Amino acid sequence: MQEIINLMNTYEDYIILAVIVSYFLAMLLFILIIYRLNKTKKRYETLLRGIKNKNLEDIILNTADKVNYLEGFIKTLHEKIEEVAANLGDSLKNVYLERYNAFPGIGGEQSFSLALLDDEGTGVVITCIHTRDESRTYAKFLRKGHCKQLLSEEEKGVIEKALNKNLSQNGK
Repeated sequence: MQEIINLMNTYEDYIILAVIVSYFLAMLLFILIIYRLNKTKKRYETLLRGIKNKNLEDIILNTADKVNYLEGFIKTLHEKIEEVAANLGDSLKNVYLERYNAFPGIGGEQSFSLALLDDEGTGVVITCIHTRDESRTYAKFLRKGHCKQLLSEEEKGVIEKALNKNLSQNGK
């Protein structure tokens, strides 16, 4: 025992220095732990901000329910979008209007041909021929680009332009 006491007396300065360094390291570690604990506490308070009398488990379960509801809602929307896209081909979305002078000497391009077609070329071409004394309007139905009546050059042109306009827009 005496040897230990002598050894401590000999290295007393080093032992005191080691204890002081250990004390400061412990204090530094303690301060670091307090800092991280406060940071974690702030995060927890931020997470629960605005929520009264609820625990974290209730919040997580409520959020999971909302996510499940939204996933179902998104699936329903996706199905409706596919249905609308499938039906969109039947709509008269290919439209082209061309005004022209049907007869020489009558200005102002009062005559016109209007094509209203779906993607397959089914629809109607409406033509109005304007003269000095009267106006005549004709409607010719098309099925897949074919018409039972004869088509004028202007009508053929608006049909082609309506369908090509759609093709060029889809190519963009």
